[in-house]
Amino acid sequence: MEINKIGEVRSKYKEPVGPDEMRKSKSIIEVEAEYVDGLDQIENYEYLQILFYFHKSEGYDLIAKRRKGPERGLFTSRSPRRPTPIGITTVELLKREDNKLHVYGLDAVDGTPVLDIKPYASFMDHPTLSLEKKTPRYQINKLIKYQNLHDLLLKAGELHGHYCPFLALGVLAAADAMTRLDADNDGMEDLLAVVETNGCFSDGVQYTAGTTFGNNSLIYRDFGKTAVTFVKRGDSLETLRYYLKDSNFVEQKYPEAAKLFKKVIAERKGTKKEQEKMKELWQEIAFEIIEADIKEYFKIEENIEIELPDYAPIFEDQNCSKCGENLMASKAVQKVDEVLCRNCAESKYYQLDGSGIIEK
Repeated sequence: MEINKIGEVRSKYKEPVGPDEMRKSKSIIEVEAEYVDGLDQIENYEYLQILFYFHKSEGYDLIAKRRKGPERGLFTSRSPRRPTPIGITTVELLKREDNKLHVYGLDAVDGTPVLDIKPYASFMDHPTLSLEKKTPRYQINKLIKYQNLHDLLLKAGELHGHYCPFLALGVLAAADAMTRLDADNDGMEDLLAVVETNGCFSDGVQYTAGTTFGNNSLIYRDFGKTAVTFVKRGDSLETLRYYLKDSNFVEQKYPEAAKLFKKVIAERKGTKKEQEKMKELWQEIAFEIIEADIKEYFKIEENIEIELPDYAPIFEDQNCSKCGENLMASKAVQKVDEVLCRNCAESKYYQLDGSGIIEK
């Protein structure tokens, strides 16, 4: 059997540390000159799988302690101490500079020999596709189970569009509640989240807990507080309320970010450069918060009394006599012998926007 080294890792880490820490940093893979042609069109791929040699690893134990959790078999772990010490990690390709690949997420120390590089393809390398068809929240549940809040925040950012402190707080609270309540969510209203704000915090809650307006398990109370109560229905109600203890923590701990927020968002006066700087600071703060102890930010109350609606009713449909469009019968307006939608009837309605719930 012949194994060839095709390159080396350049990293700030000279000695092994926890893989979770190393995967939060950038590193460079320097490909040897004779293999550079093999990088042709690699820029077309966002993610790569890197195979590398644990050159500092010595010996192995078939049953061994893990960094976290009880002992178990070597082949059910990612330990670097293996009979054939080869590691594999999926990384994000940031850019290519000739023979250098700048990547994010590689848990290998400086000087690590690289054995192979392959493009990551979800349809080939994603082992959970059939499980996700059966359980749509499979990946999210797994991240919550292993308390991988870093990756949960990454995914919540896909929904929210950017990273910010309050998105991170929503993820932090929801992941903690799902663990404490031993809850899953199949979107059938057995798990509810009663949010008291319609800000960024609520998106972190919706993504992580799966409690959304669309599946009727997100209840909005227009209180203007950064708070949420999770309710697990069953033989008896289990409740957990999370309330942000200090709503001014950004101003106190991160004055530069708070100043930029006021100018860029509140006053809408920021330059393009200031907007980008604010996003950069917001991102740094969000990923700092997501690593914090939940009690640093939240007051947590258990088994509180809360008034809840029944399971969402199913309404009959009607058609507007004027525009002909279909609508829920409960939202129709009866005028003499006509059934009208609220728009055609020029009737009052309620709207949820950045101001909260307002009557229009």
